Amino acid sequence: MSQGITASKPSANSLEQLQNIGNNGEGIKIAIIDGSIDSNHQLFDEATICQSAPNNSIHGTAVASLIAGKAIGLTPKATILSYPVFSEDKSGNPIGCSEITLANAINKAASDGCNIVNVSGATPSLNGLGSQELRNAVQRCKKQGILIVAAVGNDAKNTESLPASLDYVLAVGACDEKGNPAPFNNHGTKLKTKMLLASGVNMPVAKNQGSISVISGSSFSTPVVSATAALIQSALGLSNLSPNSVKKTKEILIDSASVICSGADEKSKSTYRKLHIPAVLERVKQELLTKPQQQNQRYLPMSDTQSNNQTDAAVLPAQTAIDEPIIPASSSNTESPVSAELSQPVGLQLPSVADSAPQINVHQTPSQVSTQEISPCSSSDPRVAASQDKIFIVGTLGYDFGTEARLDYFTQVMGSKKGHPFDPIEMAKHLNDGDNAEQSNALIWLLKIDGIPVYAVEPDNQFAVIQYARLVQFLNEQETQGIERVSIAGVVSGETRLFNGQVIPKISPVLRGMFNWSSDALAKEVLGSASGNEEQSTLLCNFLNRVYYELRNLGRASQERAINYAATNAYQMKEIFDDAFSQHLVLSKISAEPSPVCRPDSDCWDVVLEFFNPNERLTNARKLYRYTVDVSDLIPVTVGTLRSWHAY
Repeated sequence: MSQGITASKPSANSLEQLQNIGNNGEGIKIAIIDGSIDSNHQLFDEATICQSAPNNSIHGTAVASLIAGKAIGLTPKATILSYPVFSEDKSGNPIGCSEITLANAINKAASDGCNIVNVSGATPSLNGLGSQELRNAVQRCKKQGILIVAAVGNDAKNTESLPASLDYVLAVGACDEKGNPAPFNNHGTKLKTKMLLASGVNMPVAKNQGSISVISGSSFSTPVVSATAALIQSALGLSNLSPNSVKKTKEILIDSASVICSGADEKSKSTYRKLHIPAVLERVKQELLTKPQQQNQRYLPMSDTQSNNQTDAAVLPAQTAIDEPIIPASSSNTESPVSAELSQPVGLQLPSVADSAPQINVHQTPSQVSTQEISPCSSSDPRVAASQDKIFIVGTLGYDFGTEARLDYFTQVMGSKKGHPFDPIEMAKHLNDGDNAEQSNALIWLLKIDGIPVYAVEPDNQFAVIQYARLVQFLNEQETQGIERVSIAGVVSGETRLFNGQVIPKISPVLRGMFNWSSDALAKEVLGSASGNEEQSTLLCNFLNRVYYELRNLGRASQERAINYAATNAYQMKEIFDDAFSQHLVLSKISAEPSPVCRPDSDCWDVVLEFFNPNERLTNARKLYRYTVDVSDLIPVTVGTLRSWHAY
């Protein structure tokens, strides 16, 4: 079996020239969000791969080899950052992840300054919108100037795929050796208008234990495009993160692509763009000629590359296979070729859409839906807390059953005369008044924002019994005594699947960070003896509602945890509102920004509250109050003293 590029000689020569001009991807960071990579494989002897996960996956190793593998990869000098989100069962079949896990991996890649994010996985979607977390992660990359390249999936369906169908994401499908679209590509309306085809059939890839195999799928056409983009950015000096760099990279890839038509008749005819390396090379040379100051001048004269009559042969060997579990077809006769069935991943099929990659969608049993193992909040060492995925969330409490069997259990133990399990009032009475506290751990406890479950709360440390009792208390007071809000601090410990199939993160809570209250009760606590002043109580309740509704958030980012803490810090609020009310000021806005000065090993944010006089808006200056919050620990704390000043 040959290694390298299986294209026509002119195309192969064009690729070599592009690699030379692009310094083999040197200086470009490519994030591979997939399974973990077998970095000990002989094809990675000279590659730079950064990853922490110890386990090796077939799919992740195969994808990485097409980017940085010796003789196979297009960009052997690029820096690879691996963010494993897919795992494998005992048979080597990929197990997908949730959209939230995918979003977190994208955010980590953005924080690490990656230039390109490669997602060789997908999951079918009716509308291609995805979760808010995933959309936010994509938007963050757009603002920072990070290119996201994703596979369309291998289900061969007229459906959208995530994350490929999202705006800004460059969707990649597979084509065969003849340049025709692979039949297993997903082809929803959004995908067809933005899909870029690249080789994805019979691709030579690295396999675990030092071997090499051949495999098909859109998961393997995606790294071809990612690597080509890296060559473009390296050649043109676009390694600095910038929206303009991504714009220029996409422009070259799309404008230089060849247009092909697919379909037996007019009704089924579709137009696709296919990656055309010779045209990409010509375009890069033109860009370099207009930038004589560029240090990288390693290119041949324009006439050396014949792009007019060259075939649009796959830039890399094989075409895109279906995004199912990656079961590469080896050159031996004992292994079966990759099929659409093999390329179907599970869950949020990141890798399984259009190739043998895992899916990103998590529609699996709860035991399968999990992220990397995270130790619960049992450790009191603050140095451990600093590195954990911390949460400080404000919301309301709820519960879920997870399965039909668990729902039937509560239907039976509650009895038909005592109300239905879905009735929160009856459930609260059953657990709190019926001496049934031992049943509290049979529920999936939820934190909701605007009625939408955002986290599951699962006590798993030495205080679990007390924490479950407090959850029962919170539910009872929420349903029977008018308690409005719950705040819970903790760390993300995995994911869980709800009764309706939705997958949400799971929190291991901290007992000292679990509170509930009503706005009136908190106002009384803050105002003390002045709580009888109706006007002052109204102003404070207005502030709390602004935080709860206008600034509602998931409490995961440092900025979000700082703002949520500001809404529950009664002591600090009392100082502010005593002063603001005496001057007849009302809240205009609240924000949090990184503190310019911070102590070592801390994560400090300046919370700024801006007030104004509604009766003298044109003549009175605004008044700003600022205090610093350190969110490096599980429970945020204030640092320093409250400061205030006027600003026009």
